[in-house]
Amino acid sequence: MMSFSHQITVPLSTKTQLNWIANLIIFIALLISMPVQASSQIEAANRLITDMVGDVESYLLADSGDIAKRKENITRLLDAHFDIPGIARFSAGPYWRAANEVERVTYTKNMREAMIGTIARNFDQLVGLSFSIIDSQAKGNKMVLVRGTFIDKAGKRPPISVGWRVVTQATSPAKVLDVEIENISMLVTQKQENIAIIRKNGGRFSALIEAMKQRQRNQ
Repeated sequence: MMSFSHQITVPLSTKTQLNWIANLIIFIALLISMPVQASSQIEAANRLITDMVGDVESYLLADSGDIAKRKENITRLLDAHFDIPGIARFSAGPYWRAANEVERVTYTKNMREAMIGTIARNFDQLVGLSFSIIDSQAKGNKMVLVRGTFIDKAGKRPPISVGWRVVTQATSPAKVLDVEIENISMLVTQKQENIAIIRKNGGRFSALIEAMKQRQRNQ
C-alpha cells in the first residue's frame, strides 16, 4: 500500500504578508472597539451632568429659603449624582487604610453631612447661572472629564470654568468623584487639608472625624 503526503511550503515573504495582515486586522478591531467604549463612557458622563444640572435648576426654582427643605433636596442631589464612598476614600488619603470600619463609616457619614451643609449655605449663589458643556474626554476606561462653563445670565459675574470628573464603570451608574474649579481640584484640596489635620494630631484618624463634626456645628 502506498501513502502520499503533500506538504505545502509557503514562501517566507508570503508568511510575512499573512502575519502583517493578521496584525493589521487585530489593530483595526481594537481601533473600532475603543471609540465605542469611550463613546459609551462619554455619553453616560454627559447624561449624568445634564441630569444633575437639570435637578439643580428645578431645586433653585422651587427654593423658598427653607433650609430644611433645601438640605433635603441637596441630599437627594448628592446621593443621586455623587460617588460619596469614593470621595470619602480619596479625601482621607493613605490614612483610609489605617482606619477601622467604624471610623470609615463615621467619617463618610459626617463628611457627607458637612458637604450638604456647605452646599445648602451657598446654594442661592447658583441663581442666575447657566452651565454649558464644552467637551468631554475619557480618562482610561473608568473616568471621564466633562468640562464646561458656568455663565451669569445677567453678566454681573465672570464665567467660571468647571470640570467634572465622572466615574464610569460598566457595573454601576456614572457618578461625580471630583469637581475642578478653574483647574483646581476640590477633592485634592480637601485631601490635603484632611491629611494635615490627621498629621497635626499624631496620625489619629478620629481627629478628622472630630473636624468634620466641628464643621457641621459651625454651619
